[in-house]
Amino acid sequence: MRQRIALAAVVLTGITIAAPGPPAAAAPGGPAATGRVCADVRLDATLPAPPDGMAAQQSVTVDENCVVRAGAVRLVPAPSSRERSGDRRLRVWSRMYDCCGILMNALSATHSWSAADGRISRVDTAVDTDWNREPWGGGWHLAQSWQAGGCDRPCPDARLEQHAEFGYRGVFDVTGTWYQNTHDLRVTLTGDGAAACELAVTARHWFVGWTWIRGCG
Repeated sequence: MRQRIALAAVVLTGITIAAPGPPAAAAPGGPAATGRVCADVRLDATLPAPPDGMAAQQSVTVDENCVVRAGAVRLVPAPSSRERSGDRRLRVWSRMYDCCGILMNALSATHSWSAADGRISRVDTAVDTDWNREPWGGGWHLAQSWQAGGCDRPCPDARLEQHAEFGYRGVFDVTGTWYQNTHDLRVTLTGDGAAACELAVTARHWFVGWTWIRGCG
């Protein structure tokens, strides 16, 4: 299932990764108690835009002791960020996969912008939300989403945010209360073309074996 939303938005450059926090709390037995579950997990990072034609991507997991395990940030090939008009384009994504590599839910944004004389003159954003449904009618669903921020153009800098919350009701939890994943994307851009992607994901319960893929480029 996909939902596409048009808005107004953003840019990027640079790179830092937030250090993993303390272990997440282990959850007591619940609907998904066939394996280890960690409660109230929040992960975040900052990923500046890499060189043109590349994207920065990182995978993150939580182990059986509820300790965050972040992989190395990798540069992977990506479409050029430069448009023929001279404008720039950049994508940011936050994706949650289950232990079988199936995409459960995701939030992504594609930003294009123009800048002149150190000021932002145009900014546009397209936002995508994705979630997995089960054949019998259950699965993940979009609970709510919103976007915020911007500036009165032309402006020296702008901060834009995208937010999406996903709930689950299905074979792994018929109550619909056990799982909730929240994705947040934030971008700060300046008139000189510099910016950085901030990404976060929060899980009410995190089943060991899930993977968060975050990227910018």
